[in-house]
Amino acid sequence: MNWRLIGWLAALVLGAAVLAEVLLVPPTADERWHMLAILGAPAVVTAALVPVLRRWVSSRASVAGAALVVGLCSLALGAVTTSAASNAMFLSSHDYRLFLVVLALSCGIALVVGSQLTRPLARDIARLGQVAEQVAAGDLAARTGVRRKDEVGRTAVAVDAMVHSLQVAADERERLATARQMLFTGIGHDLRTPLAAMRAAVESLQDGMAPDPDRYLTLVGNELSNVEALLDQLVEFARIESGQRKLARESVSVAELAHEAIEALTPVADRRCVRLQLEASGPAAISANSLDISRVMRNLIENAIRHAPPSGLVRVCVVDHTQHDDFGPGISARVTDDGAGFPPEFRDHAFEPFTRADPARATHTGHAGLGLAVTRALVQQHGGRVWLGNGPGGDVGLWFPHKEHT
Repeated sequence: MNWRLIGWLAALVLGAAVLAEVLLVPPTADERWHMLAILGAPAVVTAALVPVLRRWVSSRASVAGAALVVGLCSLALGAVTTSAASNAMFLSSHDYRLFLVVLALSCGIALVVGSQLTRPLARDIARLGQVAEQVAAGDLAARTGVRRKDEVGRTAVAVDAMVHSLQVAADERERLATARQMLFTGIGHDLRTPLAAMRAAVESLQDGMAPDPDRYLTLVGNELSNVEALLDQLVEFARIESGQRKLARESVSVAELAHEAIEALTPVADRRCVRLQLEASGPAAISANSLDISRVMRNLIENAIRHAPPSGLVRVCVVDHTQHDDFGPGISARVTDDGAGFPPEFRDHAFEPFTRADPARATHTGHAGLGLAVTRALVQQHGGRVWLGNGPGGDVGLWFPHKEHT
C-alpha cells in the first residue's frame, strides 16, 4: 500500500474541506457531512485506481502514450469530482447539462493538446533508442542531437558524451595498434642492417677470408655500439610511454646542461668539422630531473650535428624570459644548424617515433628515429613545450616554466 499517496490525498481532502467550511459555511451538520462525502469520494477512487494505472503505464511500449493516458486519467478524475459537486449544488438541470457539455469539450481539447505536446517527447526518446542500437552495431559517429532541458535532454547529453568517449577510446586503441606495428617494424628494420654487417664480418673472420682482421673487429665493435644505442633509445621510449617513470626533481641550470652536452659532443662535431656555439643569458634555472634535461639537450645537439653540413655551425641559445610571447615566463632554448632544414612533409610528423627527416639516410647509425619523440615526451613531462622553428636551417625550440610555476 502506498502510504505516501494516501497521505497526500488525505491532506488535499482536509484542505478542501477547510476551504469549503470557510467559503460556504454549511448551515447544518447533514450538509457538512454531504460536502465531506463529495470531497472524499474522488480521493478514495484515486487511491484505488493509481496502483492499477501505475502497473498498466509501466507495461506500455510508448512513453508518449503513457503520458497521454496519465493526463486523461487525471482529467477524468477531476471531471468526476467537479460533476458530482455541480450536481449536488446546481439548482437548474439545464445549467448542469450545459456544464457537462463544456466538460466534454474540455476533455477533447485536453486530448488534442496532450497528443501534440507528447509527440516531441516520444520522438526524442525514440532517437535515444536508435542511437543505442547504432552504437551497439559499431557506429560510434552516431549522436542523438536532442536538445532539451528536462531529464530526457540530460540523458541525451550523457549518451552523446558516452559515445564520444567510446569513439576517443577506439581512436586511441587504433593509434596504439598502429604505434605497436610501427615499433615492431622499426625495430626489425633498424636491427637487421647492423646484425647483417656483424654476421658478415664474423663469418669472414671465421673463414680466414678477412684481409684486415683488426678493421673487421673494429667494424663489429662499431655496429655493437650502434645496436646498444638503439636499444637504449627503445628502452627509454618504452619507459616514457608506460607512464611509470618517477621524476626526482631538483634545481638545474639549462645553460649548464647545454654546456655539458656541447663538451661531451665536441669530439663528434670535430669529426664532421662542425663548430658548436653556446649563447646563454644566465644560468636559466628550472625545477627538473637533470638526467632528463641533459638527454634532451644531447638529443637535439647530436641531431643538429648529424644534419649540419661540413664546416657548419650548430648554435645553442638559452634565454631566461620574464614573459615569453607564447607561453608566459620561463626558460627557452633553441638549437639551430645551417643545414638544409626540415622537409615540409616531415614537419607534421617530426615528433612521432621512427620518423626521420631523410628516409634515405642509413639506418645502421644507432638512431631509430626516436630522438625527437623521446625529447618531446621528456619536455612535456616537465610541463614544457617543444616545436620546430621556421628558420632556413634546422631549428628546434624548447620552453620550460620557471621553478615557481612548475
